[in-house]
Amino acid sequence: MDSTQSEDGNGRIARLVLAAGLGVAALWSLRKGKRLRGALAGAGAAALGYSATSDADGVTEPLAEEFEIDTAESDEVESDATESDHLRCAACGEPIVAGQIRVPNEDDETVHESCLEATA
Repeated sequence: MDSTQSEDGNGRIARLVLAAGLGVAALWSLRKGKRLRGALAGAGAAALGYSATSDADGVTEPLAEEFEIDTAESDEVESDATESDHLRCAACGEPIVAGQIRVPNEDDETVHESCLEATA
């Protein structure tokens, strides 16, 4: 026998019932003066109600499937970005790493202190 309901039919009904229950809990909490509890329950009711009534298939899918990242491309981009982000010595062309002493030369270009002393 074929079922007339979709695979998500029971889940949708459960979300609608939970949304209604959270809505009632939100109103009850707000009437008693519990603002934070009422606001959180109201937000939960709105989220569950939206996911139950929206026609989007991706609403209930995990976020990991929605935002797939190609690591091969990002590695290439990252290595290019870090290569161009390094400060380079104007005298020798080598990158200046953290902890090395650097000073400006007479043309206001950044050089290693040792390179500046070698050219003087």
